[in-house]
Amino acid sequence: MNTAHENCEINVEEILEKINSYFGFVPKIFQVLSENPPALKVYFDKVEVMMVDDTLPPLTKEFVSIGAAAALGSPHCLNTHLEVAREFGATNEQLLLAIILGTTITETTALSKSLRVYDEFKNE
Repeated sequence: MNTAHENCEINVEEILEKINSYFGFVPKIFQVLSENPPALKVYFDKVEVMMVDDTLPPLTKEFVSIGAAAALGSPHCLNTHLEVAREFGATNEQLLLAIILGTTITETTALSKSLRVYDEFKNE
């Protein structure tokens, strides 16, 4: 069970400052999670691991995020990552390509699943 003492040990403002320093703003998901400091901390800790990992450059991570948000049909995430990518220097052409790639994967997945069903059906 969470206690008020445990919540006091979580520095919500520090977490929100780190988020702001990466994104340039605090996305809504973190704003709302800040009402539950333990949930905010757990979610932020996971995100922070990926934000600070230099295996991929920050702009590449944003392109991946844009493609995923587009594929999932998540306008809030898409807008967030479009804004961050633009701050990192992305061009409109790059942003559009990331969206097209992400949505193409979604289309390909639907087509692949459907054609497999069709192929099995026609051979029955």
